[in-house]
Amino acid sequence: MTTTTTNETKKPVLHVSCVPRKDTTLLKISLSQDDLGILFRVTSVLYNHGWDILEAVAETSHEGHVQDLFVIRSWNGTEMTELLLSQIRKDLFSLFYEAKPVETYLREQGKGDVLSRKVGDPEASLKLYNPISSDFTVMDLRMRDTPGILFQITEALYHLGIDIISFTANTSDGKIRDSFLLRTSLTGDRLEEKTMFPLLRSRLESFL
Repeated sequence: MTTTTTNETKKPVLHVSCVPRKDTTLLKISLSQDDLGILFRVTSVLYNHGWDILEAVAETSHEGHVQDLFVIRSWNGTEMTELLLSQIRKDLFSLFYEAKPVETYLREQGKGDVLSRKVGDPEASLKLYNPISSDFTVMDLRMRDTPGILFQITEALYHLGIDIISFTANTSDGKIRDSFLLRTSLTGDRLEEKTMFPLLRSRLESFL
């Protein structure tokens, strides 16, 4: 299934497609240019429609093209339909091209509680470090799997002005293991350990 949206003012093209699999669905979302907060918007839409992200990979090419691949599964076992895929595309379009704030979108859908939710996982583990041979910051997170947690993480990064270069998210036995490559959106540099690390850790730990 595929839906495509073009814009008369030559704004980026939005492609949304999916491939049904045995117990999951492979969802592909492509944009023709990079922008801060892409994953923040995408995860908000998936959360609203009741789909759990089991695995995810996001890559940005040197040309700025973005391709996000999500292995997703419905919370209640429903299948991805043409109608639902079209609605996901419509919601994404409103967030990307009609300037609708994510917070407003979620509140309109009755999902605003996730904006201030506290998970309260005492076993959550967060690691931040700057590899010597890399221009990016690595963030690793392990915690109890909770619907919408990836949205909360991407929201925190977005509001701190942190760009997600790529990430992988894996869920197994009720636990998630997320790894992110990050940089500051302002300078494109990796995060400053003495200033940004404490800010990011404090923001994430406020709801983990």
